[in-house]
Amino acid sequence: MMDRNDLHRLVDELPEGKLPRLSELFRHMFDEEELELNEEAKGELAEARERVKSGEYITLNELLKDSQDV
Repeated sequence: MMDRNDLHRLVDELPEGKLPRLSELFRHMFDEEELELNEEAKGELAEARERVKSGEYITLNELLKDSQDV
């Protein structure tokens, strides 16, 4: 089983273009009001949402397929 450090490493290794989709996945997993986000994180979340709206994302299936290729 993966621990927090393994997950951090995976996120750090993702190409920038895949981060918006991962952000969207996390958003669906957590209620934002339960998270204590600082202003920087709120700004990054807003930016990720804009990227998703503009079509800059990949599907979860694409993410999983690409992660298997690593």
